[in-house]
Amino acid sequence: MRFLKTLAAAVAGLAMLAAPAMSADVEFTGSKFTCLEYTNGLGENSSGKLQSVIARVWIHGYLAGYNKASQKLTFTDDAAAEAALDNNLLQTCREWASRDILGVSLELMAKVERQMPNKAGADFSPVGYTCEQHTKAKAGAAADANRADIAELWAFAFIQGYKNLNQPDLEVPVESKNQLVGAINNVCNKNAGLQYMDIAALVSEKVKLQ
Repeated sequence: MRFLKTLAAAVAGLAMLAAPAMSADVEFTGSKFTCLEYTNGLGENSSGKLQSVIARVWIHGYLAGYNKASQKLTFTDDAAAEAALDNNLLQTCREWASRDILGVSLELMAKVERQMPNKAGADFSPVGYTCEQHTKAKAGAAADANRADIAELWAFAFIQGYKNLNQPDLEVPVESKNQLVGAINNVCNKNAGLQYMDIAALVSEKVKLQ
């Protein structure tokens, strides 16, 4: 009951969230990053390599959220599942080079039933990632803080995917990321033992966007 009250308080201000004023921070935006940019960034010495790495994390979060909303989310530590997802993404992006990552994720990638790889990034796995771990990571050294940033990017994409199942025309504005992730973190700060992904799912369900 205490948890539910905490969650209710955290999401109360998000009940009808509209796009806020443009943030000065530069954030990854799925609708503004193309498949061509993704594939070009896969080269070892590509100047866009970091953005492609970020895009991959975003896609993992998006597909996890979409599958969670459709009650089909499962994870596996089978390396073949990770390779299959990466190959599916690569081939799709080669075929639809001019399309943006959000559109490809919604219209093509999300339509393939699959188990999601446990790892969404080199140092981040949403499976078993607790609120306590996230809170400590945010206040930790550079490597830990980077893991927390990856988790929050994943969670924001998770919300986008979750919402797109029933609202396919909705794009969650990137300017709302801090507010949405803040709601997750506020609950985590008071509930160390909870799973970060579970809080992301509850915020995804409760928040109303327009």
